[in-house]
Amino acid sequence: MVYKIPVKTKEEISSMRKGGAILASMLKELEKMAKPGLDVWELEKRFIAMCKAAKVTPACKNYSMSGFPPFPTGLCVSLNDQAVHCFPEKGKLLKPGDLLTIDTVIMYEGFYLDSAVSFGIGKLTNEKQKLLDTSKKALYESIKVIRPGIRIGNISHTMQNIVEKEGYSVLRQYAGHGIGKHMHELPEIPCYGNPEYGPTVLEGMTLAIEPLVCEKSYVLDHNNFWETKTVDGGNFVQVEHTVLVTKKGHEILTK
Repeated sequence: MVYKIPVKTKEEISSMRKGGAILASMLKELEKMAKPGLDVWELEKRFIAMCKAAKVTPACKNYSMSGFPPFPTGLCVSLNDQAVHCFPEKGKLLKPGDLLTIDTVIMYEGFYLDSAVSFGIGKLTNEKQKLLDTSKKALYESIKVIRPGIRIGNISHTMQNIVEKEGYSVLRQYAGHGIGKHMHELPEIPCYGNPEYGPTVLEGMTLAIEPLVCEKSYVLDHNNFWETKTVDGGNFVQVEHTVLVTKKGHEILTK
């Protein structure tokens, strides 16, 4: 059986648009909270409270996949050389110069929205700031190419080109993805690839676009089932938006 990539109806897009606005406002508030001396667990507490108030589900909390224990928190929170799927821990305080990534998913009216922000705690070193700026450029430039008729590889290739041009690397073992009624849908959207490869992008698809950028090597060390960090101590950045493919281009739902 051939699995078709889901294309959303007008009603489904309306729900995802509303959910995306909710998630964007949540991440904006969490970014304002993140100051030197803050216990990162306060970010988790505030996020769960906001989900309750907005009547949305914190979809990462208790998320499970085959062979893995349930994910323990609503947020993924990474500092400096920590990479994907790290979680906030009580007693870990933010320090000036930290590079912080917050990644999360909510479910609203039966649809998932996924977004991640990265930013500095106080002033960053020039090296960390360049890594952050490059990652954001990779996100927005790869989103710019999205329109009906292109290949998924075009998105991936754009992302990889921008990152590697600055001497950084992109993760190979994790990727962006389709999103909608399920947190992870087809197509997979790697951070690297050939512009002529992959499924064709169609109007109505909703895609989680996420550059996963390492300062040095993309090889990761797995601390446990979920948490990862760079093997060489290089810093890591993840920035992400849920994007709708429109008739003539795209719309960022989590902006």
